[in-house]
Amino acid sequence: MESAYRIIHTMESAYLFLSQNYLGAQQQTPTPQTPTPTVSQNTMELFVLLDDDNQRQRRLWQVLLLVLLLQFHNNIRDRHFLLRSAIVQPRESPWKRLYENGDDESFFHLTGLNRHAFRMLMGYIFDLDQFTRRRRGRPRLLGPDGYLGLVLFYLGSTMSYKHLCLIFGITPSVCCRAINWMLKKIVRDLRDHPFARVKFPDGDKMREFAAMVQLREPLVDDIIGFMDGVSFPSECTDDRIVQNSMYCGYDCDTMVNNVFAYGPDGKVFFAAINFPGSWADGSLTARFLHKMKNRMLSYKICVDQGFPRSGDAYGTFVGPITKRAARRLHRDVRDYLLLISNVHTSLRQASEWGMRGLQGTFPRCKKRLPSDSAIRRLVIEAIVLVHNYRTEYVGYSQIQTVFDPEYVRCENLHGYDRISQYYFRPGEYDSDIDGDGSESDGENNVE
Repeated sequence: MESAYRIIHTMESAYLFLSQNYLGAQQQTPTPQTPTPTVSQNTMELFVLLDDDNQRQRRLWQVLLLVLLLQFHNNIRDRHFLLRSAIVQPRESPWKRLYENGDDESFFHLTGLNRHAFRMLMGYIFDLDQFTRRRRGRPRLLGPDGYLGLVLFYLGSTMSYKHLCLIFGITPSVCCRAINWMLKKIVRDLRDHPFARVKFPDGDKMREFAAMVQLREPLVDDIIGFMDGVSFPSECTDDRIVQNSMYCGYDCDTMVNNVFAYGPDGKVFFAAINFPGSWADGSLTARFLHKMKNRMLSYKICVDQGFPRSGDAYGTFVGPITKRAARRLHRDVRDYLLLISNVHTSLRQASEWGMRGLQGTFPRCKKRLPSDSAIRRLVIEAIVLVHNYRTEYVGYSQIQTVFDPEYVRCENLHGYDRISQYYFRPGEYDSDIDGDGSESDGENNVE
């Protein structure tokens, strides 16, 4: 009880201070026991309906005091900033030491590119002679290597601006402007880069892709790529309609849905990005299916069960069949179709490798992307373009490794196939009634 009375006494003192300074009090109304703080004429009008009971009046102005304190507290925003005095100079930053004196292995581990690929990308994006030329205004704190390293650190990590500032020796405002500028510059320049751009393959390239897939799986000769969808978390937005479309019931979160198609060379040749998270893969496919069919001719893309494979998508998308569909197959074609389904199961795994390489190399996908649709699109597109550039010049792609002829030769020699555990086995999925009307063995009907 004593602590409660002490709090009330503190509230009374605060009310007296606020009344004298903010309400313009001019008059006091003393009581026999406790002095009453000065209240302005506007505040006194609130007590017109009060009776002479001092206890009731005391409770009422204590409630008024609490409301006033809450309103005053909500108007105070306590912010903290990272100041220039707490950061080293850019020429003494950890990034400068890594770039000038670091070993190649550490440089590759932190940027995702080796030094040769880094310098080639820097020379392609920047005009080094014009960049180093003296200009009006304040001098740039970072050089071309610093700007490129900053955006690679941003895409290749989940660090916030304040941590990037400690690495590059810049303030948060400079860091924010530099990242936004570099995202636009990378997307604008790499869209036309011959090895980084996202371009659907032409006829010659599709024949090359089909030959690479057939070298690994001789039963198919018309598959040119592997497609799958992935959702990235996103920040919430103030627009209720947009927020409702971005909410994904499966993930129970605000997401953006994307679809990527990978070729056997490990690069993305088709990307549908920055769509609402409430759109499933099948719904999203309807927006680009007809354009893709016109380009693919008689070739096919391997997908999972989340994409349509019948109707308009028949003959364009192929993939493994379900267990229920396996039981409905006619016995004369069952073994062959299950064998083809096992091939599709093996090929579809390549899209999972591609997604793992994309998200593992660029963890920015796992962190909440900006709520602004334009900036979010820049981030996703920059990740895809840098991924293609990295796959071409650096390698380290599981898809590229698996479809390499030497890997196929070693696999055929040693019989190494970890995906075989998901294959259909002959006789495991016989239907209850075969095509001739005779009942099959009941033991084969148990999953």
